[in-house]
Amino acid sequence: MEQFDDTCKALTTFRMAAAAQVAATECGDYKKGNNAFDRVIHILKYLKGLGNMNELEALLSDSNVGVRMFAAYGLLPTSPKIAVPVLKEISQREDIHSLTAKATLEQWEQGTLIYPF
Repeated sequence: MEQFDDTCKALTTFRMAAAAQVAATECGDYKKGNNAFDRVIHILKYLKGLGNMNELEALLSDSNVGVRMFAAYGLLPTSPKIAVPVLKEISQREDIHSLTAKATLEQWEQGTLIYPF
């Protein structure tokens, strides 16, 4: 797994990995999707270790749905007031990502959402 020397590089890599994950999901390529998801989680662990999860807030308005969705997922434990509206917006879409956002919100509301970071 890639190591980071600063938060800016980690966020850039996060954007690429999140975008790659949703693209792989849309194409049905689970191997690429799983690899990209692992990179997203790796970066979330890195940011959490630095106490910099709030840096994800800058990605909540990204043009890529995957970047917004994974940034909101990362922010749910610490900043639900800003993360939940983003996930609710994604849950209203007419694509596969709406299902992910809906399931994430349902599990979060039930207290069963797992955070591997």
